[in-house]
Formats: sequence, C-alpha cells, structure tokens
Amino acid sequence: MESSSESPGLRDGASARAALAAVSSTRARVADSITSPWWYHVGLGLSLAFALASMSLRFASYGVPGAMLAIFLLSWVLKRSTGVALDRYSATPGARRVSTIYTLADLTLVLAAAVLEWGFGVVGALAAAGVLVGVLTVVMGHRVDEAVRRDLRAGHDHTAV
Repeated sequence: MESSSESPGLRDGASARAALAAVSSTRARVADSITSPWWYHVGLGLSLAFALASMSLRFASYGVPGAMLAIFLLSWVLKRSTGVALDRYSATPGARRVSTIYTLADLTLVLAAAVLEWGFGVVGALAAAGVLVGVLTVVMGHRVDEAVRRDLRAGHDHTAV
C-alpha cells in the first residue's frame, strides 16, 4: 500500500501557486465585504454619546438601556448587511492595537468626566465626554475597519498573536 503526503492536484509548483493565488483572492474579497457601512460607526458613536448624556441629564435608567438596545440592533443589522459576523475590534493584530488605543482613550475621557461631574459638581461633563466619545468612536471605528482589511489582505487572521 502506497502512501503519499501530497494532495491530489497539488503535485507541482504551478498548482501550488494557483492555490495560493486563489486564497489571496478570497482574502481580498472577504476584506472588501467586511467593510462597515457608513451608518454603523455613526450609529455606534451616537448611541454611546446618548448613553453618557443620559447619565449627565439624569435619565440614565432609560437612556443607557436604550443605547445598549441600539448598539445590539446596529450589530445585528451590520451582520445581516455584510453577511460576515466577526468581532472587528479584535479580529486581527492591527485591529487589536487600534482598539486598545481607542478603549484607553474612551476610559480616560469617561473617568475624567465622571470625576468632574459627580466629584466636583461640573454639570454636563459626562454629556461633553459623550460627544467626544461619539466622535472618537466614528474615527477609530473606520481605522479598525482599515486595520482588519489590511491584515486580512496580508494574511493575518484572528489566530495570529
């Protein structure tokens, strides 16, 4: 009984190069299809801004759950519209780097605003931080998308560290 470690159809260099080209082409198509529509990051930013503003304006018991519901719905509609489900903020090494910077900036803004509003009585500090977080969400969301596309095209995936 003969055993061969080669796959049928990949017995020569030309076949292997053609298979690698097909993989690269597929990665490029997937990278193009996971691009978020313009409304996703805008909606996410507005939802986060609304949640923080609701804390500042003292209707957080309605505003925060409403914002969380909006974020859930945005994610669901995004998955349906692109046909791809992934955690774009941690899908690739580049996306994780951008997401870490984004998260640290958001946390710094929100913590500083919370101290100002609740510790020092600066009314509207959380609402102002909400506007900044919303803008940062839109800007950094597009950068995360770019990082995911770039990493996918380069052959990096979620298993890379």
